[in-house]
Amino acid sequence: MGTVAGMAWLVLREIDELSTANSDNLQWSLAQAGVEFLQFELAVNKAHSQSGPLGDVRRRYDVFYSRMQTLESGAVFRSLRREPEFAGPHQEISTFLIALLPLIDGDDSALAAALPEIAATARLVYAHVRQISFSGLAAFATLSDQRREQLVLTLFRLSLVLAGLLCGLSLLAFSFRHLYRAAAQHARAAQRAGTRIRTVVEAAVDAIIVSGDDGRIADMNEAARRLFGYARAEALGRHAVDLCHPEQVRDELLSGPLNAFRNGNRPLPHERLFETVAVDRNRREFPVEISMDMAEDAGERVYVAHIRDISGRKAAEKDLTVARDRALAGEKAKAEFLALMSHEMRTPLNGLLGTMELLRDHTLTRHQSDLLDHMQSSGRLLLGLVNDVLDLSKFEAGKLQAEQRPFSMTRLLDGVVETTMSLAAANENTVAWACCGPAEAQVLGDARRLRQVLLNLVSNAIKFTRGGTIDIEVERLPGPGDLVEFRVIDTGIGIAPEHQERIFKDFETLDSSYARQAGGTGLGLGISKRFVGLMGGEIGVESRLGAGSRFWLRLPLPEQHQQDVPAAAAPAPAPSLAPTPTARPLSILLVEDNEINRFVARAMIEAEGHRLTEAVNGQAGVAQAQEQAFDVILMDISMPVMDGQEATRRIRAGKGASADVPIVAVTAHALPEEITRFCEAGMTRCLSKPIDRRTLIDLLNELAGGPAPAAPEPKVEAPGLLDTVLLNELANTLGAAEFDQLVEMCLAELDSEIAALAVSAPADPDLGCAAHKCAGSCGSFGLAALRTALGEIEAQAARGAVAPDQLQALTQMWQASRAALSDWAAARQYPDQSARQA
Repeated sequence: MGTVAGMAWLVLREIDELSTANSDNLQWSLAQAGVEFLQFELAVNKAHSQSGPLGDVRRRYDVFYSRMQTLESGAVFRSLRREPEFAGPHQEISTFLIALLPLIDGDDSALAAALPEIAATARLVYAHVRQISFSGLAAFATLSDQRREQLVLTLFRLSLVLAGLLCGLSLLAFSFRHLYRAAAQHARAAQRAGTRIRTVVEAAVDAIIVSGDDGRIADMNEAARRLFGYARAEALGRHAVDLCHPEQVRDELLSGPLNAFRNGNRPLPHERLFETVAVDRNRREFPVEISMDMAEDAGERVYVAHIRDISGRKAAEKDLTVARDRALAGEKAKAEFLALMSHEMRTPLNGLLGTMELLRDHTLTRHQSDLLDHMQSSGRLLLGLVNDVLDLSKFEAGKLQAEQRPFSMTRLLDGVVETTMSLAAANENTVAWACCGPAEAQVLGDARRLRQVLLNLVSNAIKFTRGGTIDIEVERLPGPGDLVEFRVIDTGIGIAPEHQERIFKDFETLDSSYARQAGGTGLGLGISKRFVGLMGGEIGVESRLGAGSRFWLRLPLPEQHQQDVPAAAAPAPAPSLAPTPTARPLSILLVEDNEINRFVARAMIEAEGHRLTEAVNGQAGVAQAQEQAFDVILMDISMPVMDGQEATRRIRAGKGASADVPIVAVTAHALPEEITRFCEAGMTRCLSKPIDRRTLIDLLNELAGGPAPAAPEPKVEAPGLLDTVLLNELANTLGAAEFDQLVEMCLAELDSEIAALAVSAPADPDLGCAAHKCAGSCGSFGLAALRTALGEIEAQAARGAVAPDQLQALTQMWQASRAALSDWAAARQYPDQSARQA
């Protein structure tokens, strides 16, 4: 506004100057030209009439001449000289003055003589002088009007500019006022937010510490003061690491997650949340969790740390870890108990079933044959219950996998019907199966588990049906997935809707009279559901109380187009000791350091018509395998000089004559992880000691290209001191003389080895190998209890945890086992050769 006022003052002053001084000067000059010419003319007339002095004429001439020179050369009159009304008279006057100039500058006589003529000419020239004055005044008046109009226009424009400027200033003032109000509102909002944030920080459960880029504390909340025990004034200005952490972790923190205090950078993402140890004012150390980040504003860096005391969480985690370890130990104990009990129960069951099968080799009456059939049926049902428990423990351990092999669906269903027919007849039921649509010869899937599922479903249907029918229907469903649906339909008591979800749970049995009569563990349907899920299918039930039930399962079973299908689904026959002809005799290398084990294996192998070469340790076995091509190598694991794994690796890497032949691991005791290492070393199969004759014969038959043997039941030790089944088999195979000689060798060898083991140090590095060697001899001669004890010592030696009392107990156990073996050998009566052949 001051600038506008100054500009207005300058314009007004200019207007005043233009309208006064210049105007007056020009008008006076033009008017004075006429006056001065009249005075010149008057001086001429006076000098002519009175013969006066000529000096006045010359002076008046010079004055008028000077005035005209001013009009001709003055800058003020420049605009007038361009006017036609001014230029013509001015030219006449100039001509007059120039013509008169020589007379004025001449002598007086000439000037006096010319006075009459000058006076006459002057009267004529005066008209031109008056015209110059009038035209000049008129032109100046016009020019003055134009200048005034221009000034008025300039002032108008200036007023517009001033008005715009005033409007702009008004808008700017309004904007400033609005911004001021907004700034005031923002300031109040910031103040309220700051108050809220301060309240939140102060009310936070976690300790919050604010520090500068040098690590010194700038502020802390109430929780931090309570956690560390320092007043705010005591903590401000002190280094956060020195104040809040014990000395033993400070360097680690400053070089790790808190290195931002040294380099001034923002913490990396993995450094913003970490756990460490803190210390309070009373030097109590406790675990904390710290979340830290940096804020930067106008070059100022501030670090904010949230600190939480996690002592409770750490204690809970410790308790949870202990509880988890206890739970895992309980689960492991349960699994081991189930596996042990299943093994221990299956051992006598297998013995009973095998003995029953041997009875069929003798002449029986019809009544005796019927009794034997019932005994075998009951024994197999009991074995199925034991297998259910074992399968459940295997499934929970994640050790079950579905197989994909071709099998005959017709033979599978025939086998299911045949197996359950006698049980169904006992309840006056009938069992049959039918195919809805074209019958399929063979499909691809897990026949063994499908058969078990169908047997469970049919057995359940038989339990809850009296005098009815159990039908198995098979139908291939249309659409993708190669789904086949099996339906087991019975006319039994049915299942209430509220119980249909329960029946697939483990150990669930419905409260009905039939259920109490039928009994059972309640595992069958639960295991069936697991097996169906394992095979990629689904299972369900549809039933009405009193109207029977229909169980269905859908499985992906692609159709196969091979003609010969293995009878994998047919019931496996009980093991028989009758010789099985092999496809061809094999050349076998046996690598075994125990002489007794070599003798037993040689008797079994040569009895089947195979050729056997022996090697007493791994190094000798590698040399034999390099020089001679064998069909099979039986490799013991624990041997002196070179063990079986190293020998296998050298045979595979040596590219000798037997580098690519099957190598079968033969071991008395092996953990699951050890069997995995055997395969990694290059072994193809694993055979457990004591060597089961039937298992060995089937394995050699398979390797020789003979028919695939049925999967045998696992061979386990008997619960007593001796495995009499194994001893009978060994005695029948070797004969009386050889068996007695071998027993004497075994007793003599074990006397010294058991005595040495009993006084061994628990930390002896050779303890496991010695126990393994003794366990092999014990297993070959049916010393089941002693072999089990030695196997536990070997396993614990591998883990470095052998108890001294276990070693001390070997002497007493060996004496009892030795006496039992001697008594059994003395009381043994061998059949004659004709009986053996029969």
